[in-house]
Formats: sequence, C-alpha cells, structure tokens
Amino acid sequence: MRGPTAVPREEFEAFVIALTHDIRNRLNSIALEAADLAEQAGPPADGTRLQQCVQDCSAYLKTIRETLAPDESHTKTVALTEFVKKLRQKKPI
Repeated sequence: MRGPTAVPREEFEAFVIALTHDIRNRLNSIALEAADLAEQAGPPADGTRLQQCVQDCSAYLKTIRETLAPDESHTKTVALTEFVKKLRQKKPI
C-alpha cells in the first residue's frame, strides 16, 4: 500500500526525465540563437561565453536527471519525504 507521499518510481522518473529534457531543449535553442546572432554580427561579437553558459546549464540538468532518476534503480515507489531528506544529505550536485 502506498502512503500519501509515495509515488511510483516509474512516474517520478518519467516526470524528472521529461522536465529536464524540456528545459535542456530550450537551453539548446538559446545556444543556437546566440551562435546565430554572433555570426550575423560578425567579428568582434562573440557568443562563445553565452553558449558555454547554456551548455553548462544543460550539463547540470543532465546531472540532476541522472542523480534523481538513475537508469539502474530497482525500487518500485519513491517516498517523496524520504527522497527529499536523502537528497538534502547528499553533496551538492
């Protein structure tokens, strides 16, 4: 029987994966726009710093997804209160 704060792991992982995927897609769009603007502006404009920032954010989201929804998980449910407690005890992502 599930408690009020338990969520099936499959649903939790699907949510985390979908959320981080959507955010990463938007960040990648920003990186492409920055590259396009830098190309249109020509030298000395350089979108490299902005592109790097966006890529760093995207990599961070990937790390979050891999931490919160690892591919090798074996449990059937996620107790959200316990999950948050364990997450707070971990080193920063």
